[in-house]
Amino acid sequence: MSGAVHGGRQTGKRDAVSKGPDTLQLVSGVGAKGPACFVIETGGKRLMLDLGEGPPPGFMPNVEDIGPLDALVLSHGHKDHVGGLPLLGKLGNPPVYATETVARGLPKDLAVRPLPVGGTGEVLGIEVTTGRNGHAPGGIWLHFGIGNGFLYTGDWSTESILYAYDPPAKPAAIALIDCSYGNYDKPLGECWSALEPFAERGPLLLPVPANGRGPEIALEFLRYGRTDIYVDDAMDRALRELCTSDTASVRGNVDDDMKALAVTVKPIETARGVMLAASADGTSGVTKRLLQQWADATEPAIVFTGYRAPDTPADRLIKSGRAAFLRWNVHPRLSDVAALVRDIKAKTVIPAFCDRSQLPGLAQALAPAQVTMDGPVRL
Repeated sequence: MSGAVHGGRQTGKRDAVSKGPDTLQLVSGVGAKGPACFVIETGGKRLMLDLGEGPPPGFMPNVEDIGPLDALVLSHGHKDHVGGLPLLGKLGNPPVYATETVARGLPKDLAVRPLPVGGTGEVLGIEVTTGRNGHAPGGIWLHFGIGNGFLYTGDWSTESILYAYDPPAKPAAIALIDCSYGNYDKPLGECWSALEPFAERGPLLLPVPANGRGPEIALEFLRYGRTDIYVDDAMDRALRELCTSDTASVRGNVDDDMKALAVTVKPIETARGVMLAASADGTSGVTKRLLQQWADATEPAIVFTGYRAPDTPADRLIKSGRAAFLRWNVHPRLSDVAALVRDIKAKTVIPAFCDRSQLPGLAQALAPAQVTMDGPVRL
């Protein structure tokens, strides 16, 4: 396969009907923080894993030389994994495989085929085993019956108090693993201990993704006795769906608490209590309006809890001192990654969604597995 590497991302093109070695092409998302996009070539078939946008907003994978695909497989519905769907026309408009929850949020004109939230299915005749990823509604990891097993985790977390996580059980010689946090290993409990005092001091605004950490943080505040929780329409809708259509992604011990949360929250009208609104970086949605309104005020406190792309409202407010950053774990810690690599007996690990500077530390922590950020990778 011919191709060129740009900033840790590789692009290339191959005759779609040839039957060469099974390979994984690292289009985007390895070697630098960027949109998820990977291509598997096996048995003359070509399937893409995720097709994201950003961060930052508008940053798309380079798919000009990819050529026609036979399928697009989605791990979950966050923008950095599905935001590149407008590029499908350049890829032959292949069918899209997704769980029911993720499919509901996709454009209605797509040819969508179902994936189980947990269980065994198939894509292009390839056996695919899935499990809940502990990260988002409808989110899954995927194990493909290729070679001696190939695991793509997408985004995942073992720690969520809301979203269920099913540990992969099948061995996978090759694993493309979310390593967004690099060598970070602080537990989620410490994140809560750092966040709670902000809410005790007065009104608090938390810009969050409604289909991710937002409902989880709201649930934690409710569990600690807070009932002055205020949300925007996106958060309100997400909470209600987690009590109805999206229960398959929810941990079994939180059903009653989530129902209580859904009827406790109230609309954001002024600076009071704990407020959660989208988007997470302030570039859109209700958060954009609220940040413009409160950027020069002394209240509420503003805390961002996830990745911030350069030159976004989140980045600017944190740099100016108007807002704070406190991570809320939604990706695996280094110890989680190391345990997964041991459990699936991976021989080769491709760390995704982190910078190449993390490679030496990851290689040491995940030994004796070979750790690489260079593609293509033989499956």
